[in-house]
Amino acid sequence: MRILFICHRMPYPPDKGDKIRSYNILKYMVQRHEVHLAFIVDEKKNSRSLEALSSTVKSLCFDSVHPLPRKFLSSAALLRSKPISASFFYSRKIQKWVDDLLDGPGVDAIMCSSSPTAEYLFRSRHYGAGLRRLPRVIDLIDVDSYKWEQYADRSSGVMKKIYGLEAKYLRAYEERIAGEFTHVILTTEAERALFLKRSRATNTRAMANGVDSRYFSNAPAPGVSANGPVLTFVGAMDYYPNADGVSWFVQYVYSRIRQVYPKVMFYIVGSRPSAAVKRLAQNCPGVEVTGYVEDVRTYLAKADVCVVPLHIARGIQNKVLEAMAMGKPLVCTPQAVEGISAEPGKEVLTAADAGTFADAVIGLLEDPNRAKEMGARARAFIERHFSWQKSLALLDGIFNAGV
Repeated sequence: MRILFICHRMPYPPDKGDKIRSYNILKYMVQRHEVHLAFIVDEKKNSRSLEALSSTVKSLCFDSVHPLPRKFLSSAALLRSKPISASFFYSRKIQKWVDDLLDGPGVDAIMCSSSPTAEYLFRSRHYGAGLRRLPRVIDLIDVDSYKWEQYADRSSGVMKKIYGLEAKYLRAYEERIAGEFTHVILTTEAERALFLKRSRATNTRAMANGVDSRYFSNAPAPGVSANGPVLTFVGAMDYYPNADGVSWFVQYVYSRIRQVYPKVMFYIVGSRPSAAVKRLAQNCPGVEVTGYVEDVRTYLAKADVCVVPLHIARGIQNKVLEAMAMGKPLVCTPQAVEGISAEPGKEVLTAADAGTFADAVIGLLEDPNRAKEMGARARAFIERHFSWQKSLALLDGIFNAGV
């Protein structure tokens, strides 16, 4: 088939959750179909990444935006009762390319990744009968409107108002998507059930994430020098749930661990750390904020325990899958493992409050054999349940059906 694939961000390199998913979907589809790819670039352009993508697809279109000015301009969408995200990731250049592609007989199906990309169908000059002839598939990934509701609940003042409006308008936008697309995909059955409660959708499917267990293997990788135990968190550090989670961990959990292990190190590994995250390293001994690293496995390999202290988490956390694939013992908040169905106490440890979280980490540090055994069970769990090939086979049924 000839498939138009629209991503809200450049899907390469696959260095954050949404890009990992869209990249693996792309990689799966180009092995089976002719793919035409479009996306927004909202970070510094990498010519090698663009070349890597263009070499795999039939045609490609992208547009670059500057995040800060674009966020400011996109906020005006709230005045029109529309979500900011749909405006932020919209490009007239990409819209023209999409419509020109649809002018001819060159597309058999449309695949959209994340809710903002639905805008290219809603604003298309082919909107209506012209598009209804085609299968229209959207991978929502998670129920983003609920995530913004959680942001609003944890905020105050102006930001609480803005987050609340974004949640309200995005929820209405998701309801429109449910009625306009032939297939709506979410990461887990829990996300799917939540979406069904919030919309009149009858066409939803769950498609789990996977992990490249050969790449994220428990084989040794170049390590990080440390004089004491090492704790590691991996994630994009300009993402609010990640920044919120590590801030909570440093403020309420890490100090308790340091009372028992004074030389413990906590590595916060991920690109674009916010000013607040950088201050964690300045204000607390033993905390190191790395910024972008070429290969996160170097920090995962050195970790005695990986921590995932998220209080806002939707769908499946790739950071959890990758650490488990590396054979590492994990301590997570319950929210961070909701979509993974690992057995607490066997493949991972879960802790909802600071004291329990600290005790769980200390317990693993005090018992290396238990930690090693848990890591081995985690690795085996990933090998059994989280394969991209197995998860993405769902797309074969959708596209082969042709409706």
